[in-house]
Amino acid sequence: MSEPRNVRDLLRLGERVLDDSSHIFEDHDNAGSARELLGHVLKTDKGKLKQKREVRPAQRDRYLALIARRAAGEPMPFLLGYIEFYGLELKVKPGAFVPRPSSELVVAQALKRLRRRRSPTVVDVCTGAGPIALAIADEIPDADVYGTDILAEGLAQGRANARRLRIENVKLKQGDMYGSLPQRLRGKVDVITGHVPYVPAHELDDLPAEVAEHEPTLTLTDSSDGTYLMEIAIREAHDWLKPGGWLLLEMSEDFAPKARRLFKRHGLMDRGVASDNDGLSIVAEAQAPS
Repeated sequence: MSEPRNVRDLLRLGERVLDDSSHIFEDHDNAGSARELLGHVLKTDKGKLKQKREVRPAQRDRYLALIARRAAGEPMPFLLGYIEFYGLELKVKPGAFVPRPSSELVVAQALKRLRRRRSPTVVDVCTGAGPIALAIADEIPDADVYGTDILAEGLAQGRANARRLRIENVKLKQGDMYGSLPQRLRGKVDVITGHVPYVPAHELDDLPAEVAEHEPTLTLTDSSDGTYLMEIAIREAHDWLKPGGWLLLEMSEDFAPKARRLFKRHGLMDRGVASDNDGLSIVAEAQAPS
């Protein structure tokens, strides 16, 4: 079989290689990933690739190298150097939890809960590189937004993106959960968001390489059954939220019942679960008593 030379054949080959990979999640849009990687190499919008366009050997080799790295489990944002998140182009690199498109639902729900609130205060716990905090701050310029995380590398990436994008109303602070927040915020926070680590430690070996080999372990698990950090996020939220304030936590669908039981145990009103159209994003919502 001759080597692929045009866009159409390269896309077919790339999709086939990714479909055969056991190192990435099965629900990924591999055809879309192949288009995005080839568009990146050719410096062309992935939606404007012409099927019969001939691809130079050097470009073909670079594309196939990226496909091989993706098939081995390397996250797409690392290959591209950035991720589009809620209208922001965030530069990313290894060393922090990779921002997920699924977290855009948390942003959307936070904006919904912040509607008509003047100069709100928002806290994003376990913020990583800060995609949720940055997006909320960008959408609501008069908001006072804080992101907290225990790992310095992610925070450094978030601060660099904030500077580059000129988002000045966000503060990314190193600390364990709520520990780095100013005490003056107690009882005054409008919305708390978070994508808190909840994977049980014994399930880490079952994760595909794109997660297990490229995410810091502390961003995936709390080294227990997955409820330890989640319970801290929920229990201590009561002290930081103002009356009627909201807690919005991203998680897997099967974890939501546990979180909702924790809401009730710690004095928050369970407001149900929000999901997006593809059902991949789940946000459990709770509200502080008025």
